[in-house]
Amino acid sequence: MKNDLKFTDFLKDVFSTFDKKVKNTGLVSICVEIPCIDLFQIYELFINKYQFSSFWEESDGISYIALEKCKYVTLDGPRRFEVAKEFNSENFKNLINLTNESHIASLSRIIYLFSFSENLNNKNFSSDVPSLEAILPKILIIKSDNNFWLRINGHVEGKSSLRTLIEEIWLIRNQVINSESELKKLSNLKNNIDFPIIDDFLNSLETSNINFKQVIKRGIQLVEKGILDKIVLANRIKIKLKNKLDLVEILKRLKKNQPNTCRYVWKRNSKDILFGASPEKLFSFTKPNLTLEALAGTISTNSNPNKLLRSSKDLKEHNYVIEYLIKCLEVSKITNFKKSDIKVNSFGDISHLQTLIFSKVENIFPFELLKNLHPSPAVCGYPKNEALDWINTLESFPRGNYASPMGWVDGSGNSSFLLTIRGARYLEDNIEFTAGSGIVSGSVLEKEIDEIKLKFESIIKQIFFSKNPR
Repeated sequence: MKNDLKFTDFLKDVFSTFDKKVKNTGLVSICVEIPCIDLFQIYELFINKYQFSSFWEESDGISYIALEKCKYVTLDGPRRFEVAKEFNSENFKNLINLTNESHIASLSRIIYLFSFSENLNNKNFSSDVPSLEAILPKILIIKSDNNFWLRINGHVEGKSSLRTLIEEIWLIRNQVINSESELKKLSNLKNNIDFPIIDDFLNSLETSNINFKQVIKRGIQLVEKGILDKIVLANRIKIKLKNKLDLVEILKRLKKNQPNTCRYVWKRNSKDILFGASPEKLFSFTKPNLTLEALAGTISTNSNPNKLLRSSKDLKEHNYVIEYLIKCLEVSKITNFKKSDIKVNSFGDISHLQTLIFSKVENIFPFELLKNLHPSPAVCGYPKNEALDWINTLESFPRGNYASPMGWVDGSGNSSFLLTIRGARYLEDNIEFTAGSGIVSGSVLEKEIDEIKLKFESIIKQIFFSKNPR
C-alpha cells in the first residue's frame, strides 16, 4: 500500500471490512502504508495546521507524529495512573480496526503526558499543567526503520461519515507524498534571523544562582546529616523570546548534535509547547522484552568521560537509581532480570553513567509500573517520599512537566516512556528552561552549579543557534 494504491480500491476494502465488523456506529481506525519520507519534513508541513500535535523521534526505535485529538482525557488531581489505565482499556476495547495491521509498528497508539507531581490543591504541589493528559490522536504518522504508516481514528455513524474519514486520510496521504513541493511554498515565508539570546541567558543564570546556591547548600546539608541519601534539586530560567520559535529546525539540530536521545514535543497549542531531547528512557516494552534504564552521574563530553567510572560520588548517585529500579521490578513481581555493565554513554555535550536492566515477561501493566517507578532517584532522590517533600519545600517553582513521564501504549500492550528532561517550554512568547543536579554525600556546591549550567547550555545553544555559548 504505497504510491500505486488506488483510492477506489482502498475505499472498497475499508467499506467491506466495515460491513463485517461494525453494525453502523463506532470508533474506527484506518491505516495505510506510505512511502518513506523524512519525519521532520512531514512535521513541518502539518505543525501549523493543527492546534495539538506531538512528536517522538528515536534514531533506533519507533517514531511518530500525532495530530489533533480523537478521544482524550485531562485530569487535575490524584489517581492519574489509574485514570490513564481506565482510558487506555476503554478506548482500545472500543476501537475497531478497518485495515490489516501486518506490522506491529503500525498498531494504534494512545499517547500520554504526566506532570512531575499530582496536583493536590496544595500550594506546594500546585502547577499550571494537568496531572495527566491522555490522547488517542485523530491522525498518527508512524515510522519504524524504513517503513511508514498513516493512521486516522474517528467516530463514525454509518457509511456517509466513514467515507468522509476515508477521504480525509487519503487527502493527508497525498499531502505527505507531495510534501517536498508543498514545503517549497512555505520556505519563502520563513524568517531565519538568529537570536542574540546567550547574553540574556547568562545574565538570568547569574541572577538565579544567587538564590539557588542556598538551595544547593541546604541539599548538601540534608545528605551530610543523613536526613536523605540523595536529592535532585532543579533551577529554572525564563527568557523573553524575541523572534518566532522555529521548532522543526530545533528538532533537526537536536538530532544532529545530541545523538542517542529521543526528540520529543507536546504542543498543546501555538502558545504552549514542551520540547527537548531526552537521554533517559524510564522503560520500554516490546513483547516480551522489558528494558529499564538507570541514568545518573554527569560530565561534559569534552572532559574525559571515563572519569565518571572512577568517581565515587557519581557511582554512588548512579547506584541509588539501579537499586530503586530493581526494587520496583520486584514490587511488580518481576524477578527474572539481568543488568548490563555500567558504561559511559554520550548524549552530545553531556555524558552520563548508564546501566540497562533487562527482563523477558509475557505482559506488563504499564501504568502500574509507572506508578512504582516515578519519580525515580534519577530525578527526585532517595528515600523518595522524603526527597519529594524537600523538593517541594526548597524549589521556588512547581516542576510541572519537567522530569515527568511522556510516552505511548499501543493496541497490543507494547509501550515506551521517557522523562521530559533536557528540554524547554515555550509559553506565551517566553521560553522556560529547567535543569537539575543530584546531590549525595561528597557533593560540592560549585560542581553542582556547573553541572546545571552545562545542562542549560546543552539545550540553549541548540535553540538559539549559538555554537559557543560563553
